[in-house]
This record gives sequence, structure tokens and C-alpha cells, in this order.
Amino acid sequence: MKPYKVFLRLEAVEALRAIPSAESGRIARFIDSLTGDPFQDGDYAEKDETERGIEVKVIGQYAITFWADHAVDEVKVVDIRRADRQ
Repeated sequence: MKPYKVFLRLEAVEALRAIPSAESGRIARFIDSLTGDPFQDGDYAEKDETERGIEVKVIGQYAITFWADHAVDEVKVVDIRRADRQ
């Protein structure tokens, strides 16, 4: 299987920049791991506004929301937020 490309929404990039470096490093490593294993499950699943299934992975105090678009070999990271906030 060829590596998937990972895309982050601008808001997710901005959120990642605001996270302290120790925790942002763990999050960045997880996001990078999606290139080689895009079938990873999150800690739980939700549906977005279009009813698409999305995965939510909790790392430390943060929730990373993503979904894999297997038709085009891409993973979309759509949100990074404090896990205790909606």
C-alpha cells in the first residue's frame, strides 16, 4: 500500500501551533502515522454535519478529529481541540 497524503484544515494547523511543544509533538507524530496506517480507529467515532463517519483520537488533553478518504488515498484532519470541549 502506498502512503496516504494527510491534509489539515487551516483551523487545525492554527490549533496545533498553539499547543505546548511536548504535547504538539505527540499529536504531530500521530498525524504522521496516518500516512502509513490510514485505517486507524480513533478512541470514538462521531458523524459530521454531512453525516460522514469521523474518528476522534484523544492524545493527552486534545482531541484530533479525522477521516480517511480511501478513494483518493488521503486522510483529512479536520479539527484539533481540547478534549474537554465540544
